[in-house]
Amino acid sequence: MRRLLSIGAIVCLGCGLACLRSTRGQSASIAEWTTDSFDPERDGWQRDETKLTRENVKHLGLLWKIKTDNKPMGMQSFREPLILSGVNTSSGAKTLAILAGSSDNVYAIDADSGTLAWQKHLAWSSNRPQQRGEGWGFICTNALSATPVATVKGTDPRLVYVATRDGYLHALDVSSGEEKDAALELLPGIYGKPYGLNLFNGRVYTATGQGCGGVPNAIYSADMKTRRVTASMPAQAGGIWGVAGPAIGSDGTIYVTTGDGPYDPPAGQLSTSVLAYTPDTLQLKDYYTPTNHEWLTRRDLDINTTPVVFPYQGRDVIVVSGKEGRYILLDSQSLGGDDHETPLYRTGLISNAEANFQTEGTWGNLTSWQDENGLRWILASIGGPTAVQFPITHGLAPHGGVIALKLEDKTGKPELVPSWLSRDMNTAETPVIANHMVFVLASGEFTGQASDTQGGLYTSEDRIKRSVPAKLYVLDAETGTQLYSSEDQVASFLHQSGIAVAGGSVIFGTFDGTIYGFGLK
Repeated sequence: MRRLLSIGAIVCLGCGLACLRSTRGQSASIAEWTTDSFDPERDGWQRDETKLTRENVKHLGLLWKIKTDNKPMGMQSFREPLILSGVNTSSGAKTLAILAGSSDNVYAIDADSGTLAWQKHLAWSSNRPQQRGEGWGFICTNALSATPVATVKGTDPRLVYVATRDGYLHALDVSSGEEKDAALELLPGIYGKPYGLNLFNGRVYTATGQGCGGVPNAIYSADMKTRRVTASMPAQAGGIWGVAGPAIGSDGTIYVTTGDGPYDPPAGQLSTSVLAYTPDTLQLKDYYTPTNHEWLTRRDLDINTTPVVFPYQGRDVIVVSGKEGRYILLDSQSLGGDDHETPLYRTGLISNAEANFQTEGTWGNLTSWQDENGLRWILASIGGPTAVQFPITHGLAPHGGVIALKLEDKTGKPELVPSWLSRDMNTAETPVIANHMVFVLASGEFTGQASDTQGGLYTSEDRIKRSVPAKLYVLDAETGTQLYSSEDQVASFLHQSGIAVAGGSVIFGTFDGTIYGFGLK
């Protein structure tokens, strides 16, 4: 056991080369994880992983864990990690895992050894006073809520951008945690609950939902050269989703989804819809609304995932889903046709046959990858059983798990076709694809919102008490067959976060302030 100055205890498991791993990538590319869901398109597909394979992943194990001093806020603790290679620290070149914590703390961990490279507490910058306590319930917590984003390898200095609870944006040198400029006010208020940061052409993007802190529900961008901040107008009365933040298409188009609220297109109010914005001025350029949007809004079954964007037949296409349990394929050239209600394809009901607004359907993000035969796959986490029979299953899945759909061209039209359903998982988070494998955390979070016995909403404390420790699973990407389980090696749960996979490392943080590093033993 090693002693660190201000971070608590670290445990390094294994010996020899197990804690001295090197990072290498496919075709001379170094595997990294620089933003939520891997890339601006939010596809969750780690293309450069070669160290972990279907043949050796059975030897995956816990190499280290580190207990930090991060204080949870509500149910929030850590955001999804970043993994950056070749970082020139004071002790030499390192592969660093960088995690932002709910209390405005940032930790940089040596991904090979599990030792602390640096940590930074980001000071309050707003002239508005901090509030005591952790916020309101599990919805509007006073927590850091956005996954950071890093600049590309080779920029000097290389930076990681972090949005703090006071609505400010910080630029940190990844090698030391030093702030390279004064913090920039990104949101017009404090505790606004921004979602995952994205980066395109020197602009940092985020989106806010649920009106937390009185911050308008909008997309916000910061030009890091001019330091000019832009917000989409009008602000949406319904929240903007999902937790990975905006997705960005190959031409820079910004895609988000919206939650419950008023629907009035002439006034620009577009609840339960998919919205596309220009990257520079954040002007609305197109939208899609399901034909049953009024029913979805009444039942609180809104579209709530971060869109996933990928190329298909010469243009970008987008897939979204939500609590209803359907999956919708959209053409970037015309999201919903002339009437804004006609997608490329909309599945039947895949899950949530009971129209349960709180624990079933799909939440968070989607994942997409393409195999060597050119077949495009879409993966999603679901809560609860499926509403259709999948060709490949792995036992009953009453709590849900991961589903895989294939994008097939039938009679000249694209369709999303069910392929496999994983084993049962307790609140599966967004899956990650790497080297023909699916890495997914069953987070263990209790996701109930309304108490049927006591009435009203559960508090954060209620949900925390009902949550159980997370488990890491690895599945075959083409069949869903389980290749690995961490069993009881993780001691706590996590809330709306995820994992990063790069260079043989699988890294994530949990509610109790612990960061875990898995790799080959």
